Amino acid sequence: MIDKIKAVPERKSFFIGLTLVLVTPLLFLLADLFPIATWIMISVGVFINFFSILFILNAADKRHSRLRKQ
Repeated sequence: MIDKIKAVPERKSFFIGLTLVLVTPLLFLLADLFPIATWIMISVGVFINFFSILFILNAADKRHSRLRKQ
């Protein structure tokens, strides 16, 4: 799974991570609209935020390694 994340280009990886970070609060809005247990929504939010951080860190690592070569 990590290899698939590392294969994503730098800009796409950053925008995917940023989008996931910005979309996660919408899940809590959905939790208010539909009767879903709070702990399930928190678990899903943590799962999404974990992957968004992986994407952002991947983009940062690629950027720093690219700038070090120059």
